Amino acid sequence: MPNHHHRAGGLHQVNKKNKRTKSSKRSASRIAGGKVEGRRAAFKQRLVAHTKADRRHIQQQKRDAKRQEIVRKKRGIGNGPAPPRIVGVISLGENEETEEKLRSLILGEADEVFPTQGDDVHSTITAKYNAHKKDGNLTVLTNKTAFRSQYPGHSNDDAAVLAALDLCRVCDVIMFVIDGDEAKTEEDFIGMNIGGDDKSQATNKTSATAQDWDHLISERGDRVLSAIKGQGIPRAVMVYARTEKDVLELGEDHMTTQSAKSLRRANIKRKADLKKYISRFATTEFGVDNDKVIEVNMRETENRMEADGTVDPEEHSKRILAAALVRGLCTMSASPAKWVANMPRAYILSDSYKYDPATSELQLTGYVRGPVPFNVNSLVHIPNLGTYACKCTTEAPKPDLRKNKKGEEMSTEASVLESDPMKREPLERFAAPDALDGEQNLVGFDEADEEGETLEEDAGEGEEQNFLRPAGWSDYQSAWLDVMDDGGAEADDFDHGELAKELNKKSSASVAPDSMDLDEANQISEEERQALMEQRRKDQQDHQEFPDEVQVNEDDKARDRFARYRSLKSFRKSYWDPKENLPDTYASIYNFSSFKATQRSVMAEMKDVAKEAQTKADLGLWGKTSAEDAAMKDGSDEEFEDLLEGCVPSGSYITLTVVGVSKDEFAALPSDALLSCVGLLPHENKVSVLHMGLSHATSNNGAPEVPVKSKDLLTFRCGWRTWTGRPIFSQNNLNCDKHKFERFMPQAGGFFAASVFGPVTYTPSPILVFRLRDGRNELVATGSMIGPDADRIIIKRIILTGYPVRVHKRFATVKYMFYDPEDVKWFQPAGLTTKHGLNGKIEASVGEHGTMKCLFNAPIKQHDTVCLALYKRVYPKFEDSTGAANDGGTVRS
Repeated sequence: MPNHHHRAGGLHQVNKKNKRTKSSKRSASRIAGGKVEGRRAAFKQRLVAHTKADRRHIQQQKRDAKRQEIVRKKRGIGNGPAPPRIVGVISLGENEETEEKLRSLILGEADEVFPTQGDDVHSTITAKYNAHKKDGNLTVLTNKTAFRSQYPGHSNDDAAVLAALDLCRVCDVIMFVIDGDEAKTEEDFIGMNIGGDDKSQATNKTSATAQDWDHLISERGDRVLSAIKGQGIPRAVMVYARTEKDVLELGEDHMTTQSAKSLRRANIKRKADLKKYISRFATTEFGVDNDKVIEVNMRETENRMEADGTVDPEEHSKRILAAALVRGLCTMSASPAKWVANMPRAYILSDSYKYDPATSELQLTGYVRGPVPFNVNSLVHIPNLGTYACKCTTEAPKPDLRKNKKGEEMSTEASVLESDPMKREPLERFAAPDALDGEQNLVGFDEADEEGETLEEDAGEGEEQNFLRPAGWSDYQSAWLDVMDDGGAEADDFDHGELAKELNKKSSASVAPDSMDLDEANQISEEERQALMEQRRKDQQDHQEFPDEVQVNEDDKARDRFARYRSLKSFRKSYWDPKENLPDTYASIYNFSSFKATQRSVMAEMKDVAKEAQTKADLGLWGKTSAEDAAMKDGSDEEFEDLLEGCVPSGSYITLTVVGVSKDEFAALPSDALLSCVGLLPHENKVSVLHMGLSHATSNNGAPEVPVKSKDLLTFRCGWRTWTGRPIFSQNNLNCDKHKFERFMPQAGGFFAASVFGPVTYTPSPILVFRLRDGRNELVATGSMIGPDADRIIIKRIILTGYPVRVHKRFATVKYMFYDPEDVKWFQPAGLTTKHGLNGKIEASVGEHGTMKCLFNAPIKQHDTVCLALYKRVYPKFEDSTGAANDGGTVRS
């Protein structure tokens, strides 16, 4: 019946009511109106339903805290002006002259310009804008003139990429300039819509698309953006520059068939489409918060007056756009890259510098920047020059020296802060252990735990270090080499490691003919180099198809060729001693017992330094004379004396003197080089095994990819420092203490780990990996630092394959894995697997040609493949063959 409705009877189900007195998470979130509290909120407050007024008060408190933090960062020492904001200019088009034009336009709007100090030519220029008061100080740098001269041996595009990376490390704001009139032709206007939305009035095409503006971003601009995004970008600003006149202003030589009204509409339409394209480009590259585009007019105009005495409209528009750009640069919220702003390192961008060859001292003058004060007892690193010790800091007069109310210059007492050699870290990067004492270079280990050891135990450990043992042999196996009769043994009959040396020798037959590096390939002919690259591509393709599989030749003895390898029952669970059979290069590097604990301790100490420095700034003790400082000090000031001993507050204008700069190192710098320096944290000058989490970077040049092989010579840019090394690639296993070695850098877009010798660097720190190919510096990978760890075990796996020729249930006769019965007996304890998931073992050798009888845990198929997996530990290599003996060849600036 259509009008019938079911009515529940007396036996219908009745669910139990919720009798809980406390509200559930769902109801609490529903009452909160979708507002989510921060992760740092207390546990009791997470489920509390705030009223609308409470939520308004909480948000108001957060806004006030952020506003006070911004004001604190802008305020200088003694409530004076903060250091000038550094603005970088990078052109993404083919014409790099746009950078200097924009820089001149910004400096032209300044009220005061403070040029080079004294007779020194190595300086920057600071502009002051009185309309913006304390925020109106800008230092404008261009990518072409700032750091470009420090890379004379590179091509123009490579130098532009490296200089842009250096520029982004020190800048607070980066302006990316796109020349909208670059390569502009008359066809650009003819093809536009000139009749609104009526597509019938379009001559060639309906509207401008993204492909119409792709030519504005050059190949160099693409490479610069890829590298900068991998390193970290400060506050980014997109600038749309107009450098040429419109078609209406070109005169009779550029006459078209269209009317002036149509051309004017086409020009407006083109400008609007171009700004939309730049806005979408900025959103794609830098995020949704950087979609604003600033327009500037850099056309050559005559400063003429109209007949009625008014200014030329073109010149007036140019001034308005320039003033808007300056106002935006001075008032916007800007900060360096996150890894620069968050890490407790103080850095200096030199306004000028001077070198004294008699004393090998280099003096750099500039503002101290960074979240923490500069410590005169720490080591300083100067990019492209090296790491040195600081001698002293001297207070220098600021270029914008203020005047008091009477118009007289304020007198400043130049204070000198000397460094303490007893508190300064040593400059030695490598350790020099005594092999007779069996020393270990450990950082973070408690020496008190080792005091209870007896002299006899120390002597025994020292004796064990004097004897070599074959690589891959366990402690039990190598112990047989040391067993001898104390009474009847002769000195001449004793083995001093000759057997180990023979077993550890790498036979020439095992060295592949294609093992030549690409850097060595640059010294051979073009035909041989192309053949080498083609062979490397083929090897990578074979490795992807048959991973880790190795073929044993008939005339090879597997027990000799794979003497360093061992079998593991379980790759994840089997134990591997991290201190077993370490190479000689590990004796000259440092190891941390717990790098996380060491970093936590260093960061906590630097956090306390920053907190005490802020407390001292709030009390007004920074920047005071000795008499004023003594008058304001009280008993509470003694608690941060030790932390701030030898520190210079951030925002000070000082002259830093570093010692130990040789004449040859300084002579390698160009005359117009711009220098910067950064203070290093404890242990950051020591060399260890660094591990980095990387991902492959795609190439933009369209050339065929050449695989990157482990132990190839690569260049690493890690934060402020750059060095070359030969890394090994591996998988980054999170649930295992062993990591599988990768022969080639993965190119499928996945993440992997790279291990290389380098200076210790605290995380987070960006990593950029470059490779020299065909005379071009190619970006191959980007990522971040994992941390130093000499105990990280990287295992290389090889798989020996055989094929069952006779199968009977669980038994099979396998051939073509070995060709010698002695090899079968040598590897008989190792376990077998198949590609179909079976497990087995070798029962016995059959015949004289390496055939063997195997037993499996289930019936085996005829078409299955029998595999024998072997493992050995691999280590990174130094850049040169001498290892750690050559300090400068392994780790450079």
